[in-house]
Amino acid sequence: MLSGKQKRAAIMARRKEKREGFQSVIATVQPRAVRPAGRAPVDVWALAPSGSVGEPEFVRRGYYEDIAFTCRDCGARQVWTAEQQQWWYETAKGYVYSTAVRCLGCRQQRRRALGGQ
Repeated sequence: MLSGKQKRAAIMARRKEKREGFQSVIATVQPRAVRPAGRAPVDVWALAPSGSVGEPEFVRRGYYEDIAFTCRDCGARQVWTAEQQQWWYETAKGYVYSTAVRCLGCRQQRRRALGGQ
């Protein structure tokens, strides 16, 4: 029968072996490639639940891409950047199937007209 000290020593030895094994695996892993411009990684767990059966294209891809769109009000060509999408979907918890349709100026004008800011 082992004493408490002996059990603890055995546990600590197993943990040390496990930690050394992980460090050797980490040392052999190739460094990540530099992320191309116009892309941002998706954190699926940070997305708001959509209740949908499918998943959006950016989730399948694993990253957000810059998306060009035409403003619904003024017709100006705009780009919804990957970082903006990441903020909208993950931080603001926006609906995952929504996209940008208005430029910043038209959004601000619309808010003022509706009595917002």
